[in-house]
Amino acid sequence: MPLNHFHTGRQTPIIAGPGSLEQLPELRSRLGASRYMVISDQGLAATGLVDALVDDLTADAEVDTFLAPPGEPSVATADAAAAAVRALPGRPMVIGLGGGTALDIAKLVAALAESQGDMENYLLARTPWSGRVPAVMVPTTSGTGSEVTRTSILTDAEGRKLWAWGDELLPDAVLLDPALTRGLPAPLTATTGLDAFVHALEATTGQGRHTFIEAPALQAIRQVGEALPIAVATPHNLEARQRMQEAACLAGQAIDNGGTGIAHNIGHALGSCFHLPHGVAVTLALEASLAWSVADNEACFAPAAHALKTGCKAQDLPRLFRELADQTRFNQALAPFATLTLDAEALALTMQKDENSPMARNAARRPTGEDWQWLADATVSVFERRVAELATQNREISA
Repeated sequence: MPLNHFHTGRQTPIIAGPGSLEQLPELRSRLGASRYMVISDQGLAATGLVDALVDDLTADAEVDTFLAPPGEPSVATADAAAAAVRALPGRPMVIGLGGGTALDIAKLVAALAESQGDMENYLLARTPWSGRVPAVMVPTTSGTGSEVTRTSILTDAEGRKLWAWGDELLPDAVLLDPALTRGLPAPLTATTGLDAFVHALEATTGQGRHTFIEAPALQAIRQVGEALPIAVATPHNLEARQRMQEAACLAGQAIDNGGTGIAHNIGHALGSCFHLPHGVAVTLALEASLAWSVADNEACFAPAAHALKTGCKAQDLPRLFRELADQTRFNQALAPFATLTLDAEALALTMQKDENSPMARNAARRPTGEDWQWLADATVSVFERRVAELATQNREISA
């Protein structure tokens, strides 16, 4: 086996376990911040978690909040949040509280607050960042891994799913408190957990894979396979919740160094064309593309298959992933989109656009020629089959 050359990014300090949020005042003081800016979303605010955190922090310093609107993070939301932070007196510490939307916006805002211009200037790494204010990420879902990556995903005014990148998007610390994820509904637990699996699998099989990617990625695959069904079935099981938080974080570290692949290429195109949530989109995409990816690449997929289920081979992975999705009742997450009609031709064209090309180039198997349309057709077929299964399951429940 030839020697390879690689380098890894900086790792964010992680504080894990119940009660981790109690570390925030000490972190604020150590990072030289004079106040807090909590960035979250309206959905999480409705649960009372935002108000509870603000009440706890008010005894330590001034607290301001910014709540993102529902849906995927957008360029407009990032600019609005950055304007709110820039207007604050003193030096704030940005706290991202929530799932991928809140965390991606919080990371961007921390960098925008110290950089010139609007978010548009920094899309697709067009302009280097000038710095950032102190930032701490507190995930309340277990999937995106955004808390430990140098990338944020957001949509522009045309609905295109784009990205921004830079060392400045890494926070100063991450707090993993499993108690914050206990109220996550089963469909969101499933889709975010399956998203973490896709991250880990694509990082450990991508073109840039190396030992320091494979180690966290394979451990993330093990933990998702073991803990996700438990977290879906028994949401108040703190051990399963913490194992999923750890898995998502490990997978995030893996993609930060190794990138993603064809399922994310398809998933981002699904988001741009049809506005499917990220976890739903990449799950459909991986199911559609996995057998195609494994063909003639069995050696690089074999460790992941064994990590998911001891003794299994690469050829077993498509079946094992379908079983994991079924076991976690993934179809229930499709209910809001059951009437949607997907256009395979539009999907194939969007998969080939510049903003999605890095993911295709990094994939274990790179699509060429007719592969694009075949993969789009396969994705639409998986969606339609699962929607039909959902209708059957719902009829059986009501019978």
